[in-house]
Amino acid sequence: MKPPWLNLQIVLVLLAALWLPSLSASELNFDDAARIVIQSGGRKKPLDTFASESLQTISGRRALKDPQSGQRLQAMDALISMWSGGRDWKAFPVVLVSDASLKRSLGLPATLRLFSFEALARNHALGELEAQAQATRRRGEDLTALEKEAETVLSRLHLLNQILSGEALTIVPSPKGAKSPWAGLNQATAVYGEQVGGELGSLFKKVSDAYRAGDAGAFASSTREFRSRLSQLAAEVYPAAGAIEREVHYNRLHPFRWAWLLYLGAFFGLLVRKPMRFGLVLFGAGLAMQIYGFVLRSWVAGRAPVTNMYESVVWVSLGVAAFALGFALIYRSKLYVLTAAPLAILGLIFADSLPSVFNSSIGPLPPVLRDNFWLVTHVLTITLGYAAFALAMGLGHVILSLYLFKPASVNERSQIHQLLYRALQIGVLLLAVGTILGGVWANYSWGRFWGWDPKETWALIALLLYIFALHGRLAGWWGNFGLSVAAAVCFNGVLMAWYGVNFVLGKGLHSYGFGGGGVEWVAGLVALDVLFIGYCVAARLKKGGLHQNFPRLTVNRP
Repeated sequence: MKPPWLNLQIVLVLLAALWLPSLSASELNFDDAARIVIQSGGRKKPLDTFASESLQTISGRRALKDPQSGQRLQAMDALISMWSGGRDWKAFPVVLVSDASLKRSLGLPATLRLFSFEALARNHALGELEAQAQATRRRGEDLTALEKEAETVLSRLHLLNQILSGEALTIVPSPKGAKSPWAGLNQATAVYGEQVGGELGSLFKKVSDAYRAGDAGAFASSTREFRSRLSQLAAEVYPAAGAIEREVHYNRLHPFRWAWLLYLGAFFGLLVRKPMRFGLVLFGAGLAMQIYGFVLRSWVAGRAPVTNMYESVVWVSLGVAAFALGFALIYRSKLYVLTAAPLAILGLIFADSLPSVFNSSIGPLPPVLRDNFWLVTHVLTITLGYAAFALAMGLGHVILSLYLFKPASVNERSQIHQLLYRALQIGVLLLAVGTILGGVWANYSWGRFWGWDPKETWALIALLLYIFALHGRLAGWWGNFGLSVAAAVCFNGVLMAWYGVNFVLGKGLHSYGFGGGGVEWVAGLVALDVLFIGYCVAARLKKGGLHQNFPRLTVNRP
C-alpha cells in the first residue's frame, strides 16, 4: 500500500505539469537573448522581463499561439519573432480587447478577445473614440469609461507597433551617464558612429537570420556575441551581471505559482491525514517559497513590492498564510490553515492568471511613494490588516456553513468562535495602526493629516465596521453567530477600500494604485456571497437562534 504522502506528491507533480508553461514552439535557446539589457519603463532590466511585460500588456497572456504552426510561443520567442520580422504579426489576432461595451461600440464580435493590429487600426469607431478622448482631455474633464478602454486598446496597438519597428527595444546603452536615455538599434549610428552602428546592425542580422532559419547553434552563438558587444559599449552604465541573473531567476522560477501548489497539497494533506504535522510542514514550505519570491521581487525592485494591485494581492495572500500558520501552531488547530489555504491559493492564482487586470510589471515609484520607511510601515501594516480580515472572513464563512449544513457540530460556545475573534482582534489593531500611519505620511507628503480622500475614507469606514462588530459582541447585542455574519459582511468594506477605490471609483490622490478590469466578476461574487449570508441568517432566524440573550463575551485562550 502506497503511503498517503506519495499520492500527494503525485498530485502535485501532475498539477505542476498542467500549470507551468509548456515549452516554446521553438527549440532555440533564448538564455543569452533573455539577458540582453533594455532600458524601459523607467529602469534597466533583462529583455526577458520586457518580453513578458509586453506580451501581457498587448495580449493579456503569458504565451501566444504561433500564427503559423499553432504551437505555443513563450514571451521571449514571441518578442524575437516580432523584432526579427519572422511572422506578419500585424495580420494575426494578438491585441486584447476585453471590455464588452467597447466591442459593441467598435462592432467587434463579442465572443472574441484578441484582434489583429490591422483590423483595429482600420476601425473608424476606434479613431472617433480616440478623438473624443483627446477633446475631453483638452476640456479638462474626466474620461468616460468607454474612452478609457479605447485609450487602453490604443496604447496596446502603439506598443506592438513600436516593437515591430524596433523603436521600443532600447538596448543600446548611452555613453553619457547612468541617467541618460538608451537608444534602439536604428539610432546606434547617431550615438556611436557609423562603424559601431553598422557592427551592431550586422550582429542583429545574424541573430534574425538564425532565428528565422531555426538554426539553434547559430542562434545561440549570435545572440551571445550580440549581447557581449552591447555590454562592452558603455560598461560603466550597464547593470551588474548578478542583478540581471537575479531577475531572470525570479522570472523563470515562478515562486508564487509553486507556493500555491504547495498550499494546495497542504490543504488536501490536512483533509486526508489526521495528524497535522505533514500538512503544516507542506504549508510552511509553501509559505517559505512565497516569502522567497517576495524577497526576490523586493531585491529586484529595490523596495517593498506593495505599490500596485498585483503586489498587494501577493502580499495579502502571504499575510493570510503567515497568520494562519502562526495561529495554528499557537492554538493547535488546523482549521486556520484549512481556511487560509483556499484564500491564499485563489489570491495567487488570480494574480498569476489575470495579467490584464493585475499588472505584474516592476516599475519606478511615483514621487509621493519614494520613502521606503513610510512605504514599509504604512502600506505593509494596513495590508496585513486586510490579510487578517481575509482570514476572519474565511472563518466566518466556515462557521456559517457549519450552522447551515452541520448544525450539530457547532454552537455558541464552540472553540471556532474564539479563533475567529483572535483574527478580528489582530485585523482591527493592524488596520487602526496602518490608518494612523497613513495620516502621518499624508502630513509628511501632502501637508495635511486627513483630507477625506476616497482611499482614506473607505479605510476608516472599514475600520469602524469591524470596531462596531466587535463592540456589539462585547456588549451582548449579538452572539457569536452574529459576529460570524459580521466577519463575512464587513470584509466588503475592506474590498471597497482595497479594490473598489482603485478599480471602480478611480479618484483621489492614491492614483498610483488605479487600474481596471474584473469589476463585473467582483460584483457578481459579492452578490452571490450576500445571498449566501442572507440565506444563513434566514435559516438561523427560522430556528429562533438570533432571539437569545447573549452574555458579554469573555475571551479565554483555547
